[in-house]
Amino acid sequence: MINLKKNKYNSLKGKFLVSSPYMIDERFKKTLIYIISDNESGSMGIIINKPALNISIETVLGKLEINQSNKKNIQPKVFYGGPVELDKGFIVHTNDYKDEQGITLIGKNLALSSNISIIKDIVSGTGPSKSIFTIGYTGWSSYQLQSEMNQNAWMEIELKTDILFSKNHKKKWDFAISKLGINPKLLDKSIFTTYTGSA
Repeated sequence: MINLKKNKYNSLKGKFLVSSPYMIDERFKKTLIYIISDNESGSMGIIINKPALNISIETVLGKLEINQSNKKNIQPKVFYGGPVELDKGFIVHTNDYKDEQGITLIGKNLALSSNISIIKDIVSGTGPSKSIFTIGYTGWSSYQLQSEMNQNAWMEIELKTDILFSKNHKKKWDFAISKLGINPKLLDKSIFTTYTGSA
């Protein structure tokens, strides 16, 4: 058994993870995840291709008691970011947004926010030029992600961050898999872990 802690930690921050074609956990099946942070203490990512079921931006605005009367006709889709902290919203966006309250720069001209003011600005048309709004996120404990990578549960891929904000969420996983040169229909299932996922 490999002792991961003795090896140099190779951070996946800023990269994408593609789920194995044979992932059996429905929460992560055919998912494309953008990694927000990744170090020896743990990892955080958001699923960027799974719309949240039964949650609309109107529902979110209503719960936050945000007045919608002055907003433009901007209806951002709400995505399922992962099973952790499903009572919280997270926005990954371009760093051209000037309100610095609650913003964390995450590299590649991107930032992470979780405050109400950015949601107000997005629906009113004064927010960042590009954004993706998720409910919840995906988390891994210390060295858990590296362990899952070794089990072939995920495949690492470099992609342009434009895919984060693509409107065609149904094709994101297929696009990422094709960039790896993989045709899921031709894969030998035995080389992949039928992994049940993580938090």
